[in-house]
Amino acid sequence: MTDPFFAALRTRRPDVDIVILPPADPPEPSPEATTDELSRSAQVVDATVAAIAARMPEPTSDGPRWEPYNSENVRRRAQLETRTADGGAILAGLDQAFRDARWHSSVEVKAFHRWTASRADVQVVGTWSERHHRLVVTVTGRVLRPTPTVRAALA
Repeated sequence: MTDPFFAALRTRRPDVDIVILPPADPPEPSPEATTDELSRSAQVVDATVAAIAARMPEPTSDGPRWEPYNSENVRRRAQLETRTADGGAILAGLDQAFRDARWHSSVEVKAFHRWTASRADVQVVGTWSERHHRLVVTVTGRVLRPTPTVRAALA
């Protein structure tokens, strides 16, 4: 080995074998999502949004809708918002309901209440500020790479 770093290492530690591996192959591009996969993702996100909205007092909603994610990908996303003095109790109730449905779910209380829940195909983040009485819940589906034709139809 003529590299000065490896020469110095070999001098200091002759008992250590040095093996240089070739660079790893670049990751395979994600396969293009079929229309069925997009439909399933939309159904899961939309059903999750409906279940959460049913537990919130008069929520306003942005979505569910498809949003661009990176250059060629999309994901289903919705945001629910309401003003309530009971946000902590609502998040605790959502946490319990989602745990009962076998989701990974937890609530943390620090400067504000934060609820997270997830499954393989959807993630939920909810926050409530006691000071502002504002409860916001965001639901996002998994990132998918639709075919160019489907991507154009989603836009």
